[in-house]
Amino acid sequence: MQRRSLVLALLSLVLAAGGAARAEVKFLTHSLNNSTYISSGGMLRGKPHTGRRAFYVEVVMAMMQARGAVSRIEEVPLSRGLFLVGREKNFALFNIIKNRDRIGRFKWVGPISVFPTYFYEHIDAPTGVRSIEDAKKVPSICVLRGNNLEQNLRDKGFTNIFLANSNDSCVHLLGYRRVSLIPESRYPWFMNDPVLSRILVRTPVVLSIDEGYVAFSPNVADTEIAAWQKALDTIKKNGRYESIVNTFLISSKDAKAETFKVPAEKKPRLGHDAWAPEQPYSSD
Repeated sequence: MQRRSLVLALLSLVLAAGGAARAEVKFLTHSLNNSTYISSGGMLRGKPHTGRRAFYVEVVMAMMQARGAVSRIEEVPLSRGLFLVGREKNFALFNIIKNRDRIGRFKWVGPISVFPTYFYEHIDAPTGVRSIEDAKKVPSICVLRGNNLEQNLRDKGFTNIFLANSNDSCVHLLGYRRVSLIPESRYPWFMNDPVLSRILVRTPVVLSIDEGYVAFSPNVADTEIAAWQKALDTIKKNGRYESIVNTFLISSKDAKAETFKVPAEKKPRLGHDAWAPEQPYSSD
């Protein structure tokens, strides 16, 4: 009887271990803005020189390859992704900013990026902004509803916020001169668009420095989180991260003039010194 109980207990452990092994993390991303494509193998991949959304996908894909655990990445709306990672098991969402409302809700791997966010304006409707205080006085600033930048603007005292349901909508509203400014990365997704890249120009005003992370569901084991962090650290050390920056992040017209190098002296915040004003905050 005792032996039978021992056999049953061991069988239970084996089945439990098998179930845990099958609990694959499902990776999600958002706001791709035509910067990716589906490969012949059915995988989401970044288009070269199309900005940070393509870059994020390729960084996470490189992390998967470093772990020998390549899986499909699915695009979802930001609000849907945050809901799934916060409420369901075994999900991961990128690129996400740690803010006070999110930091305790998820487990984190990163940073996968550190970029400044600038205000952009229409070339034929210059605002003349030179500071954050100037930006508070323009008629309207468009930002994605629920995006961390909305909180950033409100925390800084902005009241001229226009909320849209996608980053794409904000860009086109600025293109039609329906809003005055939009906040976007140093490497915006529209930088290779022949029309938008000509009419939307960067102001000198930095809204924030944005550290992006992969957010994981709370149930994901700490050992798994550590393994994903190690995968990220590995691609930063071996040159793969630097290669992805130069292939996917930097626009084709700037690729010859601007080459990214990973700063060796600041390992925990790789990339920070490459694009440097110092006001940490938020993006996605």
